[in-house]
Amino acid sequence: MIDSHCHLNFDSLSINIDTIIDNAITNNIKSILSINTNPADFEHHYKIIKKFKSIFISYGLHPEHVSDKNIINSNEIITNCSKDLVIGIGETGLDFYHSIEFKKEQYDVFEKHIEASYTTNLPLIIHQRNSENEIIEFLNKFQKTKPLNLVFHCFTGSDKLKKFCLDNDFFISLSGIITFKNAEQLRNVIKDVPLSSILIETDSPFLAPVPFRGKTNEPSYVKFIGEYLSSFYNIPVDQISKTTDDNFYKLFSKAIRYNEIST
Repeated sequence: MIDSHCHLNFDSLSINIDTIIDNAITNNIKSILSINTNPADFEHHYKIIKKFKSIFISYGLHPEHVSDKNIINSNEIITNCSKDLVIGIGETGLDFYHSIEFKKEQYDVFEKHIEASYTTNLPLIIHQRNSENEIIEFLNKFQKTKPLNLVFHCFTGSDKLKKFCLDNDFFISLSGIITFKNAEQLRNVIKDVPLSSILIETDSPFLAPVPFRGKTNEPSYVKFIGEYLSSFYNIPVDQISKTTDDNFYKLFSKAIRYNEIST
């Protein structure tokens, strides 16, 4: 299996990075995509992951970090995407949960990421929180001009957002939330999503799946998300693994496909 979204540079993972990667190898995790959320952290983040084969990174500015003093331009994104291990752009999107103070700036920064995606042909990693209608409207504006390649990470959306994704051939990434007892609404939404549209992720160090809920999450735990989905969809776990792995490399086509993680 592949962890398509985690944050290896966050302190709770980076201080034990060799153990974290060993755990992933033990659980037969074939690849990891570590998501950058702030350009100021990128060089340090890149140094953490570059010694490992089959671990990749994205470049972007998380909407939570956007302010009138923290703006990114498309040329900066494009330049940094030339690095070998950068296979995606983001995470980016719209987050109106914590604050709407810099709403205009969030839209502007989101557009810069989209422009960079068009130029580099690298896919977007989308963050959406309390912004479903707005993000659909915004993405539709671009999608009608030129198709986008993207994944909605840590999907918790409504039937409307699910339909929007499926109608546009966007990927839906499922996290440990799907295993939570109180996630029945999410399970009802995604029960008819075809496996060909699904990625799996940990979003570690957050959102550890059952049976580790409440503990620090790590990429090795993507195994338990895959096993849960095997039961949920009544599909053999090997098929879950193979198809979601294939989906990952279809979306993140710059990634080199290795048989294992190694140094």
